[in-house]
Formats: sequence, structure tokens, C-alpha cells
Amino acid sequence: MNKKAILLIGDGISTADLRYASGFSAPDDFIFMQFGDRKICSVSALEYNRAAATVLPGVEVFRSTSSHVETVKDLCGTLGVYEVTVPGFFPVGIAEKLKLAGIKVIVSEERLYPEREFKHPDEVAKIITSLRAAEAGCRRAIEVLQESDISADRSIIWKGKPLTSEILRTEVDCTMLRLGMLPTDTICAGGLQAAQPHNTGSGVLPADYPIVLDIFPRSAATGYWGDLTRTVVKGTPSDFMRRAYDAVLEAREFAKSCIKSGAIPAEIHRCAENILARHGFHTGHNDQGDFGFFHGLGHGVGLEIHEWPRLNPRTTTPLQPGVVATDEPGLYYPDHGGIRLEDMIYLRPDGTAETLTKIEDFFTIQ
Repeated sequence: MNKKAILLIGDGISTADLRYASGFSAPDDFIFMQFGDRKICSVSALEYNRAAATVLPGVEVFRSTSSHVETVKDLCGTLGVYEVTVPGFFPVGIAEKLKLAGIKVIVSEERLYPEREFKHPDEVAKIITSLRAAEAGCRRAIEVLQESDISADRSIIWKGKPLTSEILRTEVDCTMLRLGMLPTDTICAGGLQAAQPHNTGSGVLPADYPIVLDIFPRSAATGYWGDLTRTVVKGTPSDFMRRAYDAVLEAREFAKSCIKSGAIPAEIHRCAENILARHGFHTGHNDQGDFGFFHGLGHGVGLEIHEWPRLNPRTTTPLQPGVVATDEPGLYYPDHGGIRLEDMIYLRPDGTAETLTKIEDFFTIQ
């Protein structure tokens, strides 16, 4: 019978499974193989001492003295492995060379480490640390907007100059960098740009329109992410956007009350969608593009910013204790802008939900 192993090759920074399974992260690719209960890391001489000191208990560390392909072939020969299971993002070139060497390569259609969905208390603590940094970044954005003025043409002015998305994002990101975080694509999108959920924002921020602040830093030390969104208006919002804000807030809070062990994500999503529709905010498509609530209600967060579970209309697997997920309904209209409000929720071991987010909700800033 062929002996089988899990094989991962990556840098540990962008490969969450690799960091989860080994406990190690490096800027350069390294090899991880799991054969039954035996776990092996093969790293360069440059990383050997650091890897040996930081890998998870029970993980063996070896120095690589040849190419990744030759190292994997040697490990397979030593362990008697003839078949390796790899993730879908595994390097194609290496897979083909392993096949030529007589090693069967199976691309897994399932998650290799599905247990990553359920966080241990120490993982929750790491996520909270990143979330608190996101909250600090958000508070810095609020401070800047509070210090700002509004010009005659309804632009936002800070320190005598127009306040741009780029300037506001720099203030947010620098705050998080000082807290040991690695900001990535922080969103400070104002005006009609806020109608595109992942538009990071550019140019001068307008008064009287929503500004979406979506802040999701990753800890440089642990690799765990935090996630937070608030929407604010400097000045006076339109009646339409004020009503949209109130509807999104109600949808988020109601969805939050539904998140518990055994709940079906698709049903929670529909509850939030129905609240928005009841307030007159429907979802559809016209010649300007998509409008309304056209994304999932939330997603898991951990070593990846978007991971399982997915709180969307397609997910019917019940939630279980240990999940950390976002609750982030939104409304987007190309001729008005966008609103999104996001909290993070943790399902405790007893199945009840705890809101991890502590920062308050804002809307209008004078």
C-alpha cells in the first residue's frame, strides 16, 4: 500500500496552512511534510536556527541542502512515501517534476486543515490584539476628521490642505504600524467611491458624503488578522444615506443576535437582507452597476483575512463553537455612496456569541 503524506511548500506569510501546521513563518519558501503524526520542516541554513526555536512542539526541523524537488524526493524516500496530497495553489512546476520522479501528486479538493475554522483561546487573543490595533487606526481617522474643516466647495480641509483618501489612510496605517501591525489596502473611500466595497479610495474626500473606513491589519508577530469597518460623514448626510445607515445598523445588530452555535449562516444572511429590504433598500443591477446589499454578511478571520466560515446565502453548515467571524452588512448605491458597518463575533465554547469589537459606532462628525 502506498504511504501518503501532506506536502506544503510556501513562505509561511502568504500560506496560512503552512504557518498553522508548522508554527513557522519565513520570507522565503520552505517545505513542510506531514506523515501521520510525524511533521517535518525543511528550511534553508539561513533559517534553520530560528525555525528550530519557533516551530510547534513535535515538528522536526532539517536543513535543506538541495532544491525543493530533490529535498521532497529525499524525504519521500526516507519515509517510504509514494503519494503526496497538496493544496490547489501548490507550484505546478514542482508537482510535475515530482510526478516524473514517480511520486503521485493529489490536489486536494477539501481544506487540508479544516480545524483552522475553530480557534483556540490563544488564537482568539491574537485576533483581538489585531482588532484593537484596527480600532486605534479608526480612532485616528476620526480624530483627523474632527480636526478638519469644510471648505466653501464642500471639500474636507485638514491642516490647511485638502484631506485626501491617501493622507487619511497614511494616518490610519502609521498608527497601526506603531502597534506592530502590517496594514494592507486599508480602505478610506469617500463620496461615490464608497459604493464600491473594495475601492480603497483616492483623491480629495468630500463633505456630506459617507466615508467607509475598512481597516484590517495583520500582526507582524503572530500572522493573525483583525477586521473593522465604520462609516462616517463629515458634515450633513442626505436623508437617503441617513436612512441607509440606520437600516445597516439595525441589520448588523439583528444578525449579531442570530449568531450562535447551530445557526445556519445562509439564514442569518437572509435575515439581514430582509431587514434592509423592509426599510426600502433592495438589491439589484442597473446601467450603473450593482446596488443594494450584494455581498455576503461576513466571513471567518484568523491567519487569513477571509477564511471559513462564510456567512453568505450559500453556506448551510451550522456554526460551531470556536468560530471568529465578521458581521458586516452594507448598502451601496452608485449615485449616493456606500454604508458598511462591521463587528467581529466569537462563538464561545458554550455556543453563545461574544462581540469582540469594542469601538463605538459613529456617523456624523462636525
